[in-house]
This record gives sequence, structure tokens and C-alpha cells, in this order.
Amino acid sequence: METPSQPEFDQDNLNEDIQRMRTLWVNEMNAPEILPYDEEMVTEMLEQIRNQQEYVDSVYEDRTQRTEEKSFVNKLYQMEIDRLRYMVTSYLRTRLHKIEEFAFYILKDSVQTQRLSAKERNFAQQYVMLYETHMCDVALGKFADENRTLTAEGMVATPDLDTFVFCQGKEAGGVQCDDKGGDFVQVTSADRYVLRYRSVQNHVQAGKIDLI
Repeated sequence: METPSQPEFDQDNLNEDIQRMRTLWVNEMNAPEILPYDEEMVTEMLEQIRNQQEYVDSVYEDRTQRTEEKSFVNKLYQMEIDRLRYMVTSYLRTRLHKIEEFAFYILKDSVQTQRLSAKERNFAQQYVMLYETHMCDVALGKFADENRTLTAEGMVATPDLDTFVFCQGKEAGGVQCDDKGGDFVQVTSADRYVLRYRSVQNHVQAGKIDLI
């Protein structure tokens, strides 16, 4: 059997991709709203995972490669693959959870809707349709026609942008944030801060501040 060769990876680029994916994941986990979907990054990470998994599986299946050293290295590779797979999966599940919670709000706002991937938009539309059908069957059908709505003011769940978040700047000079009431804070990379999400919202989306 031909000895499988390890796929060629640019380690610097791979490490950079992993850090970018981790930033996407942690920001999404900690932001109260859904953030823009980075399809290019997710696709790249899934491709890296697939390539590395194929290599690990090929080494495992080739008995001529099962030396103690090879087995140990293979386990390390598998642990790294599992870590990356968990990160991407958690990122996508977090987004789906937010879509379920804020589906009506997201689909009513074109800016929010544009943050979704094509599959996420389809999921949100299907979710809203099924939810409306269910609610009409169990409750809304008993109301007068003018009251049969799930989108009336006060009924649509919206993210709390005034919730407090931990954050850190990405630049030594920092960026200035208005934490409500005219209190300006210079958010730098040297310190960590607890601020209202609303005050750092634009900087998070611009990549100048990370949530932690």
C-alpha cells in the first residue's frame, strides 16, 4: 500500500485562520445579537478539517504506519481536528439559537437579514412559517381577525443591546466608545473592559474590538 502523505498546509496561514475562526466564535457567543456570517472563513475551516481528517483516517487504516510514534502523532492530529470541529459547530449552533429566538425581528429588518447565510435565511423563514401555523392552531384562531398577529408591538423578541459584555481592543491606541450618558472610554488592547454592548457594537462588527 502506498504510504499516505501528510497534506501540505501553510502553518502560519492555518494558525491565522484558526485565530480568526476563534474570534468569530467567541464574538458570536457573547454578542446579544446575531453578527454577520463569514461564509469564506467557515468554508475554509471546514475544508481544512476535511483534509486533515482524511489524512488521519488514511494513516490509521494503513497498518504499516501504526508505529508507536505515528499513533501518538495521529492522536494529536485527531484532538486538534476535534477541537476545530467543535468550534465551528458551536459557532453555527449559536447562530441557529439566535435565529430561533429573534426570527421575527431578523426577518423584519433587512440589515439583520443580510447577516444570515442563504441556508440560515431559509431556516428562519421556515421556522417563522411553522411557528405561525402552530400558534394559529393552538391560540390565535380563537381571537378576532384583527388580533391574529405575532408581530404586534411588544410581541416580537429583540436582542438586548444594553446588556453588559467583556471586551478588549485590538489596537494599542484603542478606539473611543460612548458608554451611554456621555462617558467616553478608550478601549485598548492593553486592558479588558465591561461595557454595554451598544457602545461597542459597531467596533465589534468592524473588527476593532473583540468580545471575550
